[in-house]
Amino acid sequence: MSNQVNFGEGKINDNYPSAIKTMLEQGKDPKELLIQYCRPQCKWYDDKYDRCVKAFLSLKNADPEKNCMYPYRDLVTCVEACVQPKIQHALRGNEHGFIFH
Repeated sequence: MSNQVNFGEGKINDNYPSAIKTMLEQGKDPKELLIQYCRPQCKWYDDKYDRCVKAFLSLKNADPEKNCMYPYRDLVTCVEACVQPKIQHALRGNEHGFIFH
């Protein structure tokens, strides 16, 4: 099963490194594209956040944005943990696995 996401002109599949490198060379930010690519991998956290929001919406005078902060943080942390290395490894100067000496 191929994992493919369309994002405007950008398209990313399981061979994402070349797509990211091309976007960076063209001066485009691949982060939104990678978020769409990585979010399905964090389904458990996404479902947990959705359950929290639904539970708080069922209560009167409850603000789910304030009360579901921790499940949302967990979701964002999961997605960022997937996105960041994919961008980092595509940056110029990182051919040897590190940017700073």
